[in-house]
Amino acid sequence: MWYMQKISHNNITLTAFKKPREKEIDFLKSNYNFHPLVVDELAHPTFHPKVENYQSHTLLIVRFPQFDRSGKEVKASEIDFIITKDELVFFQYNDFDALETLVKELSVEEPLRDEFFKSNTNFLLYKILTHLFRSLFPQLDHIIKKVDELEHKIFKGKQEELVSEISLYRREAIDFKRIVGPNVKILEEIKENPSEFFGEDIAPYFHELHTVNSRLISLIESQTETLLVLHETNASILSNKMSNIMKVLTMFSVIVFPLTLFASIWGMNVENMPLVGHQQDFWILIGMMGVGTFVMLMIFKVKKWI
Repeated sequence: MWYMQKISHNNITLTAFKKPREKEIDFLKSNYNFHPLVVDELAHPTFHPKVENYQSHTLLIVRFPQFDRSGKEVKASEIDFIITKDELVFFQYNDFDALETLVKELSVEEPLRDEFFKSNTNFLLYKILTHLFRSLFPQLDHIIKKVDELEHKIFKGKQEELVSEISLYRREAIDFKRIVGPNVKILEEIKENPSEFFGEDIAPYFHELHTVNSRLISLIESQTETLLVLHETNASILSNKMSNIMKVLTMFSVIVFPLTLFASIWGMNVENMPLVGHQQDFWILIGMMGVGTFVMLMIFKVKKWI
């Protein structure tokens, strides 16, 4: 596994650090004149986006949601960019397939390097961020597809099985939104004050990045709301099914109660019990129980309980 890779083209250098160790941090201190605060930021993940301008370089921290299929959860992948006049340095702390694939392709495909390195480091940053943000849409498609499947399953009598499944995808959607949401503030800050960080010429590009990120948030909010509605619908159907079950059980209890009462009364050990000793006493009692059951059923029918 590579820990540092340099790609140079058109007098611009891209330096990529993957899962940096102490060795890479020491290399950075020895070979770059970065502000000590920047180096401190790079020593470990920051856990929130930020953009800060220094005299000769700018620090930009962006976070991207990544699905962990093994744990069935969404984790944040943080990328720290340091932008100078001639070099773009980034630190990658977690696995990020889209970024790793892009670095690999840039190292071997000259036409792609021509596209990404054709202007300056600010433009290279824009191209990389655009690629990474757009790589999130297929992950959103995964949630959208699952939401559609859940919507069809709800009305097929499998509500009990869907409780945990809906909760799982609600958590994924909420985590996705929680991770990608804070990027909006950073992109807005750059869009509104481009000259403070990168220069006026980069403003339209970050306006586009802001639009792409906003679209991501809009889509995930829509899915989050849909999942909430599906959760409530599923819970309502389950509650209705439980009510019907309880209604049936209650009717059985009401029907069985007078039969039990008949059996208890004629089971008492007392003298002069009516019908006891009659030639058809058993069948008379059975008939009385049958009539009682029929009367109860008719009452339920009239009340439209069944």
